[in-house]
Amino acid sequence: MGSENFDIFHDKDRGSRTASPGLPNQLPEKDGYSQKVSKVGTSSVSSGQPGDDHQRSAAEISAEESRLVRKIDLRLVPLLIICYFLQYLDKGSIGFASILGIIPDLNLHDQQYSWANSIFFFGYLIFSYPTSVLIVKFPIGKYVSVTVMIWAVILMLHAACTNGAGLMAVRFFLGIGEATVVPAFAILIGLFYKREEQPMRQCAFFLGDGVAGITGGLIAYGIAHINGKLATWRCLFLIYGAATVFFGVILFFALPSGPSTAYFLTEDEQKLAVQRVHGNGSKKTGKYKKSQIIEALKDPQAWLLTMNTFCVNVATGGLSGFGNLIIMGFGFDLFDTLLLQIPFGVSQIVFVSIGAYLGSCVKNARLFAMLFFMVVSITGTCMMFYIPAEHRAARVGGACLASAFSASLPMATSMVTSNITGFTKKATVMSMVFVAYCVGRIVGPHFFLDSEAPRYQTGLRTILSVFSIAAAIVIILRLYLMRENSRRDKLSGDSPAGDSNAAEDDMDLTDREDMSFRYLM
Repeated sequence: MGSENFDIFHDKDRGSRTASPGLPNQLPEKDGYSQKVSKVGTSSVSSGQPGDDHQRSAAEISAEESRLVRKIDLRLVPLLIICYFLQYLDKGSIGFASILGIIPDLNLHDQQYSWANSIFFFGYLIFSYPTSVLIVKFPIGKYVSVTVMIWAVILMLHAACTNGAGLMAVRFFLGIGEATVVPAFAILIGLFYKREEQPMRQCAFFLGDGVAGITGGLIAYGIAHINGKLATWRCLFLIYGAATVFFGVILFFALPSGPSTAYFLTEDEQKLAVQRVHGNGSKKTGKYKKSQIIEALKDPQAWLLTMNTFCVNVATGGLSGFGNLIIMGFGFDLFDTLLLQIPFGVSQIVFVSIGAYLGSCVKNARLFAMLFFMVVSITGTCMMFYIPAEHRAARVGGACLASAFSASLPMATSMVTSNITGFTKKATVMSMVFVAYCVGRIVGPHFFLDSEAPRYQTGLRTILSVFSIAAAIVIILRLYLMRENSRRDKLSGDSPAGDSNAAEDDMDLTDREDMSFRYLM
């Protein structure tokens, strides 16, 4: 990756601490000089050498850091994208199975299919808090890879189901298996990247959703043509699960647990990787602090992000389970419905990419991006619901626009990792957000009533409502953060910037304890 392309990973959100920039104040000595960094991208050298030496040192530091970040991008981000792709594919496999015959084969009735979608997130919800503790206690890379292999085996067991009860059981345990990936990856991003670099990377692994929509539809299309003794939906679960087991083994050896132990970095690179993210509030301490849990539960920002996530995932829960059935209800056959996953996946990739650009390259645009996605999704849902049935293409276009909300989750995640400091507090708020994610996904499918198939009027009206509420929450959150930053500016007055960034991170301070902290929006 050339440096001209790498620049897109750096946004304009500088100076988010009045007393501390994004780099550590003291870098290792190099060539006999002590290099002190005062702002991102600038440095001063206490060497008594001529000014041209100073300029060369600053350039060397910048080039060395750029090479390091590119190296991390090439070795870490692809693993996150592939893993999240498989997680999304495996979690959503029941949606493909729904049009491949699992409903009549298992005699699912009286909202049993809705419960099969929901019960996954009961497992996810129950294990959400325990996994946040285990992420702190164990090496993240090894822990995540083991959970990947466990959920893959559980997915393959879906093929052995003979009734609704069996399906409920394996879906519940699949939820437990998949509960770790998203919060663990958010923590990993915070350990390897500065706050201003995080939105692009977090959006990158959420691109796996769109890729899964495209490739999942194509794979299901091929599986649908299998003519054998085994039902096609059973083949689907076996093939998806086997692929995930294989990747889990690779992940066990390839995924690092943090910059200080990353096998692909030299010793000097490991030191620089650790030092450059001082001040993120992402230092893994190994201690779980009760005071930070209490602070997280009292933080308005945490609750606003949690409520927004709940609203968005009520929609996600309904559309992930019933989206294919809705599209088939537009008048498409099985194979056309599977192929239409391609434009839906492309739309998702486009919206996530827009969110990544706005979040990383436009100053304080993250909440504006989330609001934009909500407005687009409201427009698309209205098109699906109100356009006459004979205009199938327009309704499909509406479904593509409605997928814009999928870009909101990585943006909300980036708000947590960028604006919440203190390792325990960050892990706790991340768990709050994903508890809301689970509850929304549990509730969502039950607004899609069997008696209203294939239009599902109540479900689509509910989606319109939660999108509107989510948009209002985003506006409130931005106003709150603007007010809080203004209050801190007034308290700090004209005090000169200090050099406490590394010390604050070593102390594991929270964003509310560190009054030099400024929130990104």
